[in-house]
Amino acid sequence: MSSFVCRSLRALILLPLLASSAYAADELIRVAPEQIARAGIVSAALLDMKAGGGVRLPAQVVVPPAQIEVIAAPLPALVVALRAAYGETVKKGQLLARLQGASLLELQRDFANAQAQAGLAGENLQRDASLYADGIIAQGRLAATRAAERQAVLLLAEKRQALRLAGVAEPGAGTAGLSGSAEIRAPFDGVVLEAAVQPGSRVDAMTPLFKLGRLGTLWLEIQATQAQADGIAPGDAVAIPGCAQPGRVTLVAPHLQAVSQSLLIRAELRKPAGCVRPFQYIQVEIVAARPLADNTWRVPLSALVRHQGLAWVFVEAAGGFRPVAVKVLDEASDSALVAADLPAATRLAVKGAATIKAVWLGLGTGE
Repeated sequence: MSSFVCRSLRALILLPLLASSAYAADELIRVAPEQIARAGIVSAALLDMKAGGGVRLPAQVVVPPAQIEVIAAPLPALVVALRAAYGETVKKGQLLARLQGASLLELQRDFANAQAQAGLAGENLQRDASLYADGIIAQGRLAATRAAERQAVLLLAEKRQALRLAGVAEPGAGTAGLSGSAEIRAPFDGVVLEAAVQPGSRVDAMTPLFKLGRLGTLWLEIQATQAQADGIAPGDAVAIPGCAQPGRVTLVAPHLQAVSQSLLIRAELRKPAGCVRPFQYIQVEIVAARPLADNTWRVPLSALVRHQGLAWVFVEAAGGFRPVAVKVLDEASDSALVAADLPAATRLAVKGAATIKAVWLGLGTGE
């Protein structure tokens, strides 16, 4: 093998070693003062970045399942009118929709028949009771008449309850006759979470029409990574923008969600008083009861750079900056919670970190 080839091989072997030494973590990245001014590099005291203990995370407002009720069509019918839409607040007894159909007409007819039969049975009972008192009929006939009257009364009660469940008016109760229409009303004060039909829709029996939710208590479903969830436990306070009262963590899921690979943290917000709405996406801050370690800091996102799978900050030193690897515990839109064993008197580069990184990797001179 020629000496030229040997020298080339040695050079190829040494190149990775030289490249790795170019960004050793303990080396000084030399940046002259005039270069710092020209590149707009700004440093700040780490003491001013002491973490306040809160972790900011995304969350969605949801209604607890126990506070949700589904209102369904009682019978096959046509939706002729809607009086409530998605997102509206409704009061108990408020009209939500009006239905019309032959099945509702049959329900009124059955009630009218049961009402007539109950009236006739009552008259028969009065007549037989009088005949029995005069000794004209036997006691057995009176007992049979009384049993028939009770059956007729029970049947009438059943038909009346069926009318009430369907929202159909009783024939003769303020109506001229059989209307064949039903009024769907809100069973409680709440908000319309879902309106599944439109005017003109034909629905079958038990077709969902509305989904209503009570707003006395709301849940916050918070998404977090495993690192962000460390130290959070049930009972921790959750600060919500615009809400006077904080929420409380009630659940830290023991396993990750399969699709998002995030950990679910659930918090309960009692008496929200309109500060948040169902399905709203918000940013919350969880203040863990267990205080953060002394080596945790909330630094501007502009102070972080990524390299070789690690997060780095640049510490100000005489003649330039030194790179220091940190552990990111939480990352928000404008800042990050990091763990780093640094003295409180340290100063970090909070602007121009990308320029320092370029000098560190030999891609620029800081100019």
